[in-house]
Amino acid sequence: HRLMEARPNDETVAELLAMVRGMLDDERTRGQGLDGKSATLAGFTGTILALTTTLGGELLDVDLGDVGSAVFECLYVLSVIALVALVGVLRPQPRLALAMDEIRRFSHFPLIAKPPVEVQGTMMNTLIEALAHERALNERKARLTRVAAVGLAVGFVAVATQAVTLGVAV
Repeated sequence: HRLMEARPNDETVAELLAMVRGMLDDERTRGQGLDGKSATLAGFTGTILALTTTLGGELLDVDLGDVGSAVFECLYVLSVIALVALVGVLRPQPRLALAMDEIRRFSHFPLIAKPPVEVQGTMMNTLIEALAHERALNERKARLTRVAAVGLAVGFVAVATQAVTLGVAV
């Protein structure tokens, strides 16, 4: 009852808003780091895929014996599938942004007539929602980056094993 009648402390609301802004900035920085890792994986994957499809495709015609040719073909298919699958995993993730019509309302009534503490409280709620979205997005990015790293490892091992198979058979 008494708590409902209490007026928010202006300094406390301002400090909480600054804290939420800091947390949101940290989460966005984390997302940028994950984006960088994904971009590196995508570039490496594309390079390996280009080499695998070009060189591996030409080597499919080389007679490696019944077993060697079968192993090479299976590894070729496995490496291409593993690497192509990463394209879907490494795709960009959607971000949350304030709509321009909401931003335009910042300069109009009734918002410009409200006490600063109310505006800060409203902005804090908005930023908390953005933080929750960014955190969920970054968790998804981290999961997908781990999946991509495993897929890249599978593709890389398959390519390396193709090279060994080719070396042993030739």
